[in-house]
Amino acid sequence: MAKKFTEIIYILFLLVFALFSTASFGQDTGDIRGTVTDAVTGETLIGVNLMIEGSSQGTATNVSGEYVIRRVPAGTHNLVVTYIGYQRIVEEIEVTAGETLEVDFVMQEMALEGAEVVVTTQARGQRSAINEQISSRSITNVVSADKIRELPDDNAATALSRLPGISLQDGDKVVIRGMQARYNQVMVNGVSLPSTSDGDRSTNLGFISSNMLAGIEVTKALRPDMDANSLGGVVNLRLQEAPEGVNSDVMLQGTYNTQDQTSRNYQTWASVSNRFFENRLGVFVQGNARRFDGGGESASATWERLGSDPGYGLAPYGMSEFTFRDNISVTEEYGGSVLMDYRIPTGSIKLQNTYAYTELDQFSHFDHLLLGNGGRQVRAERDNNNRHLLVNALQVESDFDIFKVDFGVSHSASQKETGLRYAIEFPISNAFPSFGESQRRQLTPADIYDITFDEDRFSAMTAGNGSTRDEYFQERQIVANLNVTVPVQITRNISGDFKTGAKVNYLSRENDVTRYFARLSEGSNNAAAADFLSSIGVSNPNSALRFTDFQDQVYPTGRGSYFLQGDYRLNQVIRSDYMDQYMTLAPTGWGSPHVPDSRRFDYDANETLSAAYVMADLDIGSRLSLLFGARYEHFNMDYEGSFVLQTQFTGQGQTDLTNPELDTLNTANRSVDHFLPNLQLRYKFTDWLDLRLAYTRTLSRPNYNQLMPSIFIASDGGTGDAGNPTLEPTVSNNYDAYLSIYENRIGLFTVGGFYKHVDGVILSNQFQRRNLPENIVWPSEDSGLPRARETDLITTFSNNPNPAHVYGLEFEWQTIFWYLPRPLDSMVLNVNYTRTWSEMDYRQIRNVRQGFDPIDFQPILVEQDTARSGRLEQQGNHIVNVALGSDYRGFSGRISFRMQADVLTGLATRPELDTFTGNIYGWDFTIRQQLPLEGLSLFLNGMNITHSPTENFREFRRESDGEVLSNLSAFNYNPRRFELGIRYSF
Repeated sequence: MAKKFTEIIYILFLLVFALFSTASFGQDTGDIRGTVTDAVTGETLIGVNLMIEGSSQGTATNVSGEYVIRRVPAGTHNLVVTYIGYQRIVEEIEVTAGETLEVDFVMQEMALEGAEVVVTTQARGQRSAINEQISSRSITNVVSADKIRELPDDNAATALSRLPGISLQDGDKVVIRGMQARYNQVMVNGVSLPSTSDGDRSTNLGFISSNMLAGIEVTKALRPDMDANSLGGVVNLRLQEAPEGVNSDVMLQGTYNTQDQTSRNYQTWASVSNRFFENRLGVFVQGNARRFDGGGESASATWERLGSDPGYGLAPYGMSEFTFRDNISVTEEYGGSVLMDYRIPTGSIKLQNTYAYTELDQFSHFDHLLLGNGGRQVRAERDNNNRHLLVNALQVESDFDIFKVDFGVSHSASQKETGLRYAIEFPISNAFPSFGESQRRQLTPADIYDITFDEDRFSAMTAGNGSTRDEYFQERQIVANLNVTVPVQITRNISGDFKTGAKVNYLSRENDVTRYFARLSEGSNNAAAADFLSSIGVSNPNSALRFTDFQDQVYPTGRGSYFLQGDYRLNQVIRSDYMDQYMTLAPTGWGSPHVPDSRRFDYDANETLSAAYVMADLDIGSRLSLLFGARYEHFNMDYEGSFVLQTQFTGQGQTDLTNPELDTLNTANRSVDHFLPNLQLRYKFTDWLDLRLAYTRTLSRPNYNQLMPSIFIASDGGTGDAGNPTLEPTVSNNYDAYLSIYENRIGLFTVGGFYKHVDGVILSNQFQRRNLPENIVWPSEDSGLPRARETDLITTFSNNPNPAHVYGLEFEWQTIFWYLPRPLDSMVLNVNYTRTWSEMDYRQIRNVRQGFDPIDFQPILVEQDTARSGRLEQQGNHIVNVALGSDYRGFSGRISFRMQADVLTGLATRPELDTFTGNIYGWDFTIRQQLPLEGLSLFLNGMNITHSPTENFREFRRESDGEVLSNLSAFNYNPRRFELGIRYSF
């Protein structure tokens, strides 16, 4: 395969240089280059369009405001310069064969006739975003540097969520067009970030401060020169480079969380930059720190099927359990970056080093009610962990006139390590009057608030089970890439670039889990913590733990009194400092780790991705642009999983079985090839109207745990789990159509449609062993394992044989009201709406019980291979964003509204148990006032100011003959925050 890959690369380079030789032969041409700046501020402008009138030749300025037009025929031409919101420029130029003409442009903002041009920062940011989007060669949404700089969002994820088709998963993971976060790719300056999740390939963005960014791009129609591992899109976070002169920026902010009534929250950020050696060397250094005491308050119901089952999807349900949860979460973040760039005569050399550290300390109080028998369980969960992210990259760009070369090498790594993680419960029976079946059919969450508890029962409450879980994972990527671009002038009306390149990406990942488990009702499990228990007044450390010895007496009068806005008094909770000490000491006396929940999740994974592509980006006349090409990717995986046979419920297991067959089941080495065509075009009907069409093929590789050749067999021998290293990637054929209208008064209005035909979505199903797919590795009946039966139930993963269909519409309007009288002329408006649909027939394996075996009295299960239709998880039906901002003299303000509706958050085995959200509303504002000292400003931000809950629903009947109801199943309150800060730029 390596030889095949080398041959493909060789052929691609020969093709490009042959095209170059043909296109450049006999040309009598020259080049034009220069910089475009703003007339008032002197800042460079990104995305300015420059065209040679009457030809196909043109370009747009890059992130440095620079442009180059190659192979312009010698002679006199008109160079047309356009930028939405600025006055059009037409300049006559004279091109000399074999020479480079330097032409710089200074552009003037639009204003009413006779009115003074007043530069407002929000308007500048809006114009920049509009023009970058217009000049993009593919379908892209942009958050400009000026937008970020003037009124920055809390983090990169929040800034992204304001773009059309973007929503957030788990608060800081990006969902694009209804495709889950694991289906999308996140990059920093073109360098792919490693996964920060121990379960899948998704990346958290909450730790990336928006202050360090020079812009954000979301590419929804990928090009051949981009990694294909993204079904929804690619997020690229652009980092700032050093401008000329010494520039410093310092910000300090405090935050008040009204929900938790906490004020020990802060965020600080500082940067300094300069250029040296006649501006050839630029150095930008920044650092940031943040602490936030947040969390969430929630309540959720558990439902059970009541009575006989009248049929799939028709069963009545009643409430069986209810849980209140107060999650106390303190996040501390520290990070920094050093970016250096050196300008060489033919290009630049850039060195990027970025580091981010996050420590998350969570303690959750649970009040769990068993409605059918009046049982109550006080539970606590602690999760203290830290995460590291490191990115190092060297990128070199060189323009040799006849061709351009850019190459880079990068290293990125993420790591997560547990400090302390545990769970412990204190159960008690008869804590309140139980509810009969008829009552539970009618219960709602509001009814739970009225339950009367027997508080005397808490004196008899003793500990049940306790467990700890230490997790460690590390992912590392080393990447090398090379790209060659050849500008061509085929005819006077056909010009553009041919580009080819190759990339090698090596990824290694390690996962290690260690879990301890004990029945704490057995006093012997307290031996290692006996001295501590005595120190807090426990009279008999060798007896079962009593809840009253660990009860938090302060919490009920503080945080517990305003839990869920005071609707439910959470007054029986565990004291966290006592339990932290106990759960640190006691497990050292619990014996060996719980093997089935430790070794079974351990693995080592190595992946190598080799890729090559060829593409052409051509302008045909002044109206048609055509981008086409293909990408080839060769993926190799070398995985090592685990084999675990559980022999006891209490946790012991075997991993050292000597059967030769079993020794070969936990390794996998496999290669997969993909050819990915790409075709995109843009047609400009007029100077203010264009249509973009795109066909792309992209993919998403399975999660690590899905591919892992790991086998787990439960103690009864009748159930087990298996990974599937033969899974195929999920492949999507994507179709996009976008119509854009742009004009100085309109701004930019876009309406777009998209459709994704997605094959091979990965599902989890439970098969009987006799019906396991042939590609699933499982020990044979002759392996000597206990109770190996044909009807053993094995849970594994497979590619869904039925395709998914995702389609939607996106509308966006970005404008500046510069033509209105002052002060309304500084207002900026951004409105977008996304409507998304999806549908897939989910393969479902249902094991239906049909009596019992008369010999061993085991249930007789009949396997039914069927399907059910449903949406894709995390797909929301509606997303609305509205932001209105204005500047007046030294004042800047923006208010924004967001609505996300009907998101499928969980798809179950039965449609009655699917979970979806109601409408989620969010209002934010930010204001900033410049102070008399130049560069000094004061700002105030408000987030989630209406403090609306997120509600989850399930649709089912309460009675067998009743109508289907939308039942509130869970709701969650996230903090309302107000941030006050000061910033000094000098």
